[in-house]
Amino acid sequence: MRKTTLFQALLVPAAVLALTACGGDDPEPTASGTPTTDPTTASSSAPPADAAGKGDKELCEAANKANMELRQTLLDAVSGGEEPDTELYQEIFTGLATEFGAIAATGDADSEVASALSAYSAEAGKAATAGSPEAADNPAFNKATDAAVEACQAVGVSLDL
Repeated sequence: MRKTTLFQALLVPAAVLALTACGGDDPEPTASGTPTTDPTTASSSAPPADAAGKGDKELCEAANKANMELRQTLLDAVSGGEEPDTELYQEIFTGLATEFGAIAATGDADSEVASALSAYSAEAGKAATAGSPEAADNPAFNKATDAAVEACQAVGVSLDL
């Protein structure tokens, strides 16, 4: 089975969403700004208020929501005619590192989900520093992605990374 890069994983659904968005009502705009947190310190950021004290299932749901919001950032750029560039990839990877780190910090210390999300956060931080989609195409990033997806599937949440 062939592993896909983050770019491919984000671009294909973004293209499908762009095509399906042509008909029907306009969706409400998603507020997304450039994260200001250093991706290498993402796991030390304060946990979001809505994820505090939640179990593994809630951690995965929060991670999925954060992932979908960042995917929307890419979709907005592509559907607006913008060519994805280094700055956009840095924004997305930094967002993944920051959000997943903050979410993981709200889990129990012995939680497999929190551990997997924290590892994914660290790998996304490394990719943010590199600033290209190819940075996510490595064994460590793929392993962290698989671990996060499998940990969330184990608690009944489909995490689409």
